[in-house]
Amino acid sequence: MAGAVRGQGQEVLRLPSMSKREVEELLKNSRICRLAFNDRPQPYIIPLDYVYMNGKMYFHFAGYGKKISLFEKDPHVSVEVDRYNDDITEYESVTLMGTLAKVTDMGEKMAASKKLLESIKSRGGEKNVAARHGYERLDLDTLMSESSMVLRLDVADYVALKSPAS
Repeated sequence: MAGAVRGQGQEVLRLPSMSKREVEELLKNSRICRLAFNDRPQPYIIPLDYVYMNGKMYFHFAGYGKKISLFEKDPHVSVEVDRYNDDITEYESVTLMGTLAKVTDMGEKMAASKKLLESIKSRGGEKNVAARHGYERLDLDTLMSESSMVLRLDVADYVALKSPAS
């Protein structure tokens, strides 16, 4: 909820918080996030496709590269998802803080892989996403292979803010 505080001689308005339902809708209806890994001295931030299912965010990583070494060194991350209009007068933004966990349960990996593939195909992006991960093509066999990782974000805390009502 919006609140006011005094700052430098004027009233400063706090942004209103998003409801749990608004957060769920934003996460369900968005496809791209920014994921920040702990890297010293600065965070390492990447844009990433994701799917949201059963109240969890899932990501696909090829089994190599900087993000893998950072994940293995420290699985604590922040993930940001937002939606806004062209002049940013209306917006919603969620920052989730938590831990990435490698999905080892084959049923969970299969469900997340199918949903990821469905999301990527719905945008016609299989070829580009495959190339981004070092693959010639992207299919269920590739996503389920040993060289392919599906990661789940286990959320410890979050901040969800939106633009003030007009």
